[in-house]
Amino acid sequence: MSRLVDSRLKTQMFATTTKASRGQPPKDRPVVTIVVTSNGTKIKEDIPRHTKLHDRFNVVYLIIVLQGIGTLLPWNFFITAHTYFSTKLDGTRYKHEFENFFALAAFGPNLVAFFLNTMFKHKVALKIRILVPLFVMTGIFVVTAALVKVDTENWKGSFFAITLVTMGLINAFCAVYQGGLFGLSGMMPPRYTQALMTGQGIGGIFACVADIGSKLGTSDPIRSAFWYFLTAVVVLFACIVSYLGLYRIKFSQHFLEDHREQVQVAGRTSIQPDGFSDSGKPILTDPVEKDLAEYEVKIEKTTPPFAFIMKEIWRTALAVFLVFMVTLAAFPAVLSGIKSENHGDGSQWTGKYFTAVVCFLIFNVGDFCGRVTAGFVQKPGKDGFWLLGCCVLRFVFLPLFAFCNFHPRRTNGTVLFAEDYWPIIFNVLFSVSNGYLGSLCMMYGPKLVESKYAETAGTMMAYFLSLGLGIGAATSFGITKSI
Repeated sequence: MSRLVDSRLKTQMFATTTKASRGQPPKDRPVVTIVVTSNGTKIKEDIPRHTKLHDRFNVVYLIIVLQGIGTLLPWNFFITAHTYFSTKLDGTRYKHEFENFFALAAFGPNLVAFFLNTMFKHKVALKIRILVPLFVMTGIFVVTAALVKVDTENWKGSFFAITLVTMGLINAFCAVYQGGLFGLSGMMPPRYTQALMTGQGIGGIFACVADIGSKLGTSDPIRSAFWYFLTAVVVLFACIVSYLGLYRIKFSQHFLEDHREQVQVAGRTSIQPDGFSDSGKPILTDPVEKDLAEYEVKIEKTTPPFAFIMKEIWRTALAVFLVFMVTLAAFPAVLSGIKSENHGDGSQWTGKYFTAVVCFLIFNVGDFCGRVTAGFVQKPGKDGFWLLGCCVLRFVFLPLFAFCNFHPRRTNGTVLFAEDYWPIIFNVLFSVSNGYLGSLCMMYGPKLVESKYAETAGTMMAYFLSLGLGIGAATSFGITKSI
């Protein structure tokens, strides 16, 4: 910055601070912000508040959808590869329980990473928090695909341990990636949070279709798994390229460039068009930081007020926690254990495709439909109580699934819903409500606070989502053992 800011900018700052001092927010003037970064200090003009930026051809929306696919790709691809891991772990005690362990290995580190990301995200640039996890996840999937070709017959226990460590690492980095994206979408209009949630739903469908397609292409579960995991590598690479593209689009640039420590003019000192105060002393001469301190310029704290934000969003945070706790308590551990009433008859449907379709495909399609619906219908509203009540009602699905044709049963409990259509009906309702209510919670949370706290609120909401996933995953152990 030169010795003095230019006359036009100084005039705008004078108009802004004068209106602010009278309690009148400027409606048609740019809000002038002094941005302090590690590279120096610069004057920045915000977009006027009455000006509407347009997402031409919905390019940014579609990129956010793609990023949403990437956020749950690790989880979706690992749990959907049911046949592959059953084959690899055949003959071990983990064959019928590996999904419980997967959930715990995934959401334990995921929860810790989300917490750290929430507390320290303001110390690490958004670009780093998104790109570094993407590169790490891509590398891990390359290793996973290579491991498919390795003969693990004589070291199945070690293979299982390596897989659990891999899941822990990839989901920890995924938490940082997801938290950054929810923070970014929280700064944008609500439809972009819905776009992120929709992308997560599409990711589940994509994983199911890729799994079924690989099975149709070859009867060898090992060969199909290799191409299946390579598909994940391609998608993650597309996420990297498309995210970098956000920095070249004017609509997204506005939000990305705002993601830095800002020092705002408080309005106590009127700035004349010539750059001097009313008292005749020069303002905004070099060094800028010294003069700002001298003339009572307000410096915004770098640490967000977590307690204040939590007070505003606690209902929606609790609601999203309950939604995903119930979901992970039943899916995939309980649902994947439900068998066809004709199980064992030797048909392709009951043996090869029943779990893939009834458990995974139906859940992910229903979840996607719920997320999309949330973009058009927002009921209940964001007051929180009705939304919270609807989330509590989802607990009824746990006994309903337990009374389906679950195998192997460890108790002599009665099977009340043996027919194949029952788990299909329950799963449709279960999945649609998960996508719809979960999306509403994530859309409402960042909008319950001032815009300057929206990113932090979005990250905190993502943490409670992850907390629900972790508690639900731990609960699934007890549920499967009690059936």
